[in-house]
Amino acid sequence: MRRALAVAVAAGLLGACSFGRLKPGLTKEGAAVAVAAPTEADARRLAVDGALELFLAPGSTATARIAEDFGGRAGEFTGRARFKKGKGVVELRFARMLQALDKEGLLRPAGFPSQEPRVLLLVSEPQGILDLGVGPAADALRRGLSAYGMTAIDGRDSLNEFLAKGKDPAALAAGAARLGAEWMVVAAASASAELDPATRTWRGRATLLADQYEVKGAAPVGQTQSDASVLDTSSAAARGKALDQAGEDAASKVAAEIVRRRSGRSEGAVFVVGGSGLDSLKSLLAAVRAVEGVEGAYLGIWRGEEQSVVLRVFMAGLKIDGLAARLLRRYPSLTLMSVEPEAGRLAVELPGRDE
Repeated sequence: MRRALAVAVAAGLLGACSFGRLKPGLTKEGAAVAVAAPTEADARRLAVDGALELFLAPGSTATARIAEDFGGRAGEFTGRARFKKGKGVVELRFARMLQALDKEGLLRPAGFPSQEPRVLLLVSEPQGILDLGVGPAADALRRGLSAYGMTAIDGRDSLNEFLAKGKDPAALAAGAARLGAEWMVVAAASASAELDPATRTWRGRATLLADQYEVKGAAPVGQTQSDASVLDTSSAAARGKALDQAGEDAASKVAAEIVRRRSGRSEGAVFVVGGSGLDSLKSLLAAVRAVEGVEGAYLGIWRGEEQSVVLRVFMAGLKIDGLAARLLRRYPSLTLMSVEPEAGRLAVELPGRDE
């Protein structure tokens, strides 16, 4: 009896701790929002309905239909919750919302390809740096392409089951086609580390030389080189971080070339710092969508631990530097941190964070 009581008390304490930890703001799953409603079920529906503006422009017939549909499936798109006496906090599962909206074909505006570009990565990395067959340069390249709305498939990862009957571009492209890729990057990475006498730390240097192809016809697109230099107290960590940085730089170049070749329309990425509050994000998205030349925009990536997000923007007759200039005129309280025209991305900081 005493043991059962102790277990019950422990479970209650754990539940209370979990209840107390959930606060409004970005989370690993998406975001937690404060909601007032008669019941917890109503709170979940309201949370889902309010989040749709992050993905769909309000006011359209499709938005109204999706709001009704998603409201009835609120349990699918929400996770943790704390609710008491008509008030609470509900966690939204953005990945599930994005997946459902993409299945409906509602994320991309009319005139833009319905599928994300798929890129096969074949990156050779230095021995001793690999982790389960996937190295830091390839992993950073994959993550970077994802930020530009592209699906990257790592051919060195055995889980992807990439097979090619040869090592020439034609054979590799045939294997890429079997995985549904339209683009292919064949790259070689090198890394070294030397002791920096001034700081008594290791300076890691890395180079990633990449050949890019269109899978159709194994047509060569071009070659890029990315170099990086990083300091760290460990020589292995310095090499790994330099490879990671080189991979991230290569991603912007690969993505820019793909965007350039896609029939005059382009996609960009807006990196937002201080975007932990959904109200401020909705305001920013409304400003982005209102810029002339912007066909659509939505929340694509969220990083709860870094309090930052990435917006995906679809543009026609507009480049990323033009978007930056027009956006600042429309939203003057924004701080422009950087513009990378070739990479199709810009970084901004919101004036404050919602509590």
